[in-house]
Amino acid sequence: MRNNKNTTISIVTCTLNSEKYLKGALESIENQTYKNIEHIINDSFSTDTTLEIIQEYIERNKDKFNIKFIQSEPKGVGNALNVATREATGDLIHYLHSDDYYLNKYSLEKATSRFNENPDLVWLTGNFLIEVRGKRIAIPQTYLLRVNPEKALSVMNIISHENTFMKREAVQTYGGFNESINDVVEYSLWLNLIKDHKPLIVNDEFTVFIIHNGSKSTGNLLKFSKALLRAFHTQRKEMIFPLLGYYADKSFYKLYRQIIKKVVKFESLLDIEDL
Repeated sequence: MRNNKNTTISIVTCTLNSEKYLKGALESIENQTYKNIEHIINDSFSTDTTLEIIQEYIERNKDKFNIKFIQSEPKGVGNALNVATREATGDLIHYLHSDDYYLNKYSLEKATSRFNENPDLVWLTGNFLIEVRGKRIAIPQTYLLRVNPEKALSVMNIISHENTFMKREAVQTYGGFNESINDVVEYSLWLNLIKDHKPLIVNDEFTVFIIHNGSKSTGNLLKFSKALLRAFHTQRKEMIFPLLGYYADKSFYKLYRQIIKKVVKFESLLDIEDL
């Protein structure tokens, strides 16, 4: 990692008819004290005033920091994030959704300093900070994470991706984002990352997550329930059992697989004898 002034942060924002909250997200980037950034904006062919807002933003900041605008077909959030990530070149990466915003002007400066203080650090995560009807509420789930991050994460996806920063290369090294509609977008990435790298868990907030009717996972009770089901599906796919963690290398699972193989082999022999 380079020194604080030279460490580049890639900010990724994906948009699709995002006119309602996008200005707030972009203004929070413009107000950052830390300026060594590049901003990747991936739009999925918006039909409202989103493109207008983006063009005005680019024009205002074209001489201040690098902004890369791309467009990709609307194939879900996971796909949009993966496409945008491939365009990023920064040392660090942060995903600022179009309906979220940085808490204050020091957010990027604070995050970058943590990595420069810990050169081997791969990722850090903070508390979940939400905004509901204009009121901010901090959810300090990092207290649970600090006790045992692997076990806590195996139970549920309690890491706030809005308040998580990573080394850019780690995102693709550990699989990127889930593109299936049956999975939580970022959960597999966390589960794979934590096998090799514990995050720095900080009792702090960097980004505000706005809960509104259009939110993909928290807009209402039905959406929240579906998000829980997607989390359970991701756990099964990644061979994670709550509290037990990754079980593919556990002795009981190896024994179970051996028994299954013997049963299948025995049934195959019976089928041959019946011919």
